Amino acid sequence: MNQLKLELNNFFIVPLAHITIRKILSLGLLMLIIACSNDLEKIHEISIQNQASFPIETIKDCEIIYSDSAKVRVLLNATLMNRYADEDSYVEFKDGLKVQFFDVNGKKESELNADYAIVDDKKDLMLAQNNVVVRNVDGDILETEKLNWNKQKEEIFTDEFVKITTENEVIFGQGLVSNQNFSKYSIRKIKGTITINQSNE
Repeated sequence: MNQLKLELNNFFIVPLAHITIRKILSLGLLMLIIACSNDLEKIHEISIQNQASFPIETIKDCEIIYSDSAKVRVLLNATLMNRYADEDSYVEFKDGLKVQFFDVNGKKESELNADYAIVDDKKDLMLAQNNVVVRNVDGDILETEKLNWNKQKEEIFTDEFVKITTENEVIFGQGLVSNQNFSKYSIRKIKGTITINQSNE
C-alpha cells in the first residue's frame, strides 16, 4: 500500500478581513464566489465525463501537509487520491477526506469532513460535497452539501443550503462565507432559527 506524505513550505497566509453582511452582499464578492464555484463545477463535470480515463497518479492513505515557517497550518488526510492531467489539471478524492486547520501556534481550530472532494491545482480551490461537515473549537457545526475552500484567502463559502448548530441555537440559511476556522461567518439569507433551551439540572 502506497503512502504519500507531502509538506509544502512557505505557504502564503493572507489575513482574513473582517466579514460583514454588507461585504457579502456586494456585487463584486458575489460574482467572485459564483465564478469560483462555476470553475470547480466545470472541473467536476469533466471528471464525470472522463471516468474512463486513467489518473496519472494514484495514492492510497495519503497525508498532505501545508506548512508556514515549519509550522503545520493545514493537514489533509484521504484514503484515496487520484491526480488527472486532462484539459484541466485536478486532484480527486473519490472516497472523501478530512481537512484540519491550525493556527500559527499549531493549535487545531477547525475540521472539515466530506464524502467527496475535487481540487483545482492551478487556482488552489477545493470543492467538497456530499455530507460536508465543519466543526470549530467551540463546538459549532456547519452542515451543507457543497462547500468551497480557497486556500490562499483562507476562506470557505457556498451558495447552497446551510445548517449551523451552536450551543444555543440552530440556524438555517442559504449561502455562507466564513474564515476557514469557522469562527467568523455570515449567512447570506437566514431562513429560520430554532432556540435550544438549556435545562437546569
